[in-house]
This record gives sequence, structure tokens and C-alpha cells, in this order.
Amino acid sequence: MDTVSAEFFYRKPLRENEPKPAFGLVEPDPDRPDHQSFIKKVSNARGTNQSLKESGFKLIEHVSSVDDFYDDQAVMETYYPEMAELVKQQTDASTVHIVSHITRNEAEAQSGKRLGAHRLVHNDFTPQFLDTIEPLIGQANPKPDRVAVYNLWRRFDKDCVDAPLALCDSRTVSEEELIPTDLHNYGSGEGFQVEIFQSSHKESHHWYYYPKMNREELVMFKTYDSSESPFVPTLHSAFDDQTILGANVTPRESIEVRAICFFFDENQ
Repeated sequence: MDTVSAEFFYRKPLRENEPKPAFGLVEPDPDRPDHQSFIKKVSNARGTNQSLKESGFKLIEHVSSVDDFYDDQAVMETYYPEMAELVKQQTDASTVHIVSHITRNEAEAQSGKRLGAHRLVHNDFTPQFLDTIEPLIGQANPKPDRVAVYNLWRRFDKDCVDAPLALCDSRTVSEEELIPTDLHNYGSGEGFQVEIFQSSHKESHHWYYYPKMNREELVMFKTYDSSESPFVPTLHSAFDDQTILGANVTPRESIEVRAICFFFDENQ
């Protein structure tokens, strides 16, 4: 199947004098009054030529030695170094910092035990992220000439079809539809504030996904790059595949990590 149709939730354009949007201060309204639903075509990316430099994402084969992705200690001690080495291979970055991970479970999200799939069109960071990681940059000697951030997303449920991840070709995104949004209580523990991008709808957005990803595959996509002006992100969102609605499939389970990459003139 080359394409599927899916519902995507975009942020409504800001009204005149509307304050900057924010998440995390109050419980979200399940009716999503600030968002609008659009039916978009999602293309099968398998067999297509995607890259981090062009479309902003790519599929990578990788076998992890971690057996249980819910074991936070194993993830931090084993998976983080695995991902750091993988990102170095893919980007030639001098230094890679794996700073956090999120393990999602659609079934456990119903009880609030874990996060579920995120079904709003967004990007994890904006250029303001440089201010957020200033302490990390300040420790570097010399200072990096370029900073880029990548998300590495892997699913590991049995059937591998529930709530797949869609990625928007960054060449079809422009600065005009991006909406900076404050996200509070981000990360583990008490969390911290970070600015993300939501997006209003644009007809030209071209969405892709990798059907039936398995635990020996991951998709890597760019969420920030200081060398781009303006920075145009790889928008992404989970979606519900209409072709399997009502089928008895295993709920999605996934893990994602974020990699902060430092580059110097000689390795850009």
C-alpha cells in the first residue's frame, strides 16, 4: 500500500492578540478546542530515498542489546551509549549527549501510568533550545560551532501497527505556519520548561511513515539545527491507521531518546 489517509490535529492559527500557547499548566481539554482536524495522505516511506539533510529523517536498522526497554537503568547504561555511537556514525558529530528518554505504552496511558502516543502535529524544540542547554554548551571547550538535535524513535510491541509515527518532509514546511509554544514540566522528575513548535495546517505538507516498524529498526529525525536560518523542523505526529481500526492488535509500545550533537568546523 503506497498511501493511507489519516487524521492529523493541527493548531489553529493564532488570533490577533492571542497569548502564546502553553502546555503543562492545566489539564488538557480532551475536545482540543485550539486544534483542527485535517485528513492527510501519508505515504509509505519504505523504498524511498529519505535523508537527514534533505527530508530531515531516515530509517536505520539497529539491534540493541537491551532486552527490556522499561528498565530505565539498562536504558541509561546500555541504550544511551548505543544511541550515541549510532548518531556519531550517522552525523560525524564530535560529541553526542543522550539527555533523556521516554517509553510510551498505549495501554498503560489509559491509567496514567505512562505516556501514550502524541497525536498533535509538533516539533520537540525551537531555536530557543540553545538557551535551555546553555549550561551544557558552557562546559564544552572549545565551544561548538554547530549544535543539532535528533530524536531516535523505536517501537517494540508485537504487531507493530498500532498508532504509527508520521514525519513531515521538512522541505514542505515553512516558517510561517510554525507556532512557538511553551511546554512546562518537560522531562522526568519535576521537569523543566522548553519551547516547542506547533504548526497550523498547510496543504503542501507531505507526510510519510514506515509501516510495521519492528524493534530492530528505528527512525532518526532532526528536531533542531543551529546552522539553519530559519530553522525548519521535521514535524511529526502519531496517527491512527484507518485500515486496522477495529482489528485486535497489540497496543503501541515505543521508546525515544534525544541526542544533542556538537560539531566543530572540521567535522561539519
